[in-house]
Amino acid sequence: MVRLIVFLVAGLLAAASNAVAQRSSTSSSRGTGFWYAVGVAPGWTRITCGICAGARATGLSAHVALGGRTSRTLRVAGELAAWRERDAGITQTLMSIGAVAYWYPSLGRFPRLHLRGGAALNMHRASDGTDVVTTSGVGPQLGAGLEWPVGRSWLLGPFFHYSIGAGGDVTFNGGQASSSGTVSFLQLGISLAQR
Repeated sequence: MVRLIVFLVAGLLAAASNAVAQRSSTSSSRGTGFWYAVGVAPGWTRITCGICAGARATGLSAHVALGGRTSRTLRVAGELAAWRERDAGITQTLMSIGAVAYWYPSLGRFPRLHLRGGAALNMHRASDGTDVVTTSGVGPQLGAGLEWPVGRSWLLGPFFHYSIGAGGDVTFNGGQASSSGTVSFLQLGISLAQR
C-alpha cells in the first residue's frame, strides 16, 4: 500500500514538475515559487499510554511535502507521511499530517544542509482483523537533512524526521480504553526534492 502511494505521488509530482519547468524563470530567480519533495524510509513508531506496551515497531514509511519558497533560505510546506508494519497477524498503520518550515543556513556549497521544524497530527491504528485500537495526538516535529544535486532540477540526500503527538485518547473498537496516549514517529531515509 505504501509503495503504491509512493509511486502514484512520484508520478503526479513528475507531471507537475514538467508544468512548473515550462513557467517563466522569474520566480526562481527571486527564490520564490512552488516546491515539493518525496521520501522513503524505514520508520519506527511507538505508542505509549496507561495500557500500552510501549515497544517501538519498525516498518516501511514514505512522505510527501508540498509548499513554497518564501525566500532563498526558507521553504514552508504541508507534509503527509505514512507508515505500515505487519507482524504476527497484527497490521499497524500511521498517518502523520503536518505543517513545517525548512531552513537552509548555507546555500553556497554542497552537501546542502536543511533543518526543519513544525507541528504534526499523528494518527495510529492497529488491527488483527477483528479488534481495532486507535490513538492520535498533536505535537512538534523536527528534522534535518543533507542534499546533493542530481541533474538540473533535483536534490537527493538523507533525511531525519521525528514527530510526537500527545494528548489523544486510546480507543478499543470505538470505545475509550485509555486517556493521554502518545504517538511518536521516527524516519531515517532518502528524500528527493525539487531544486
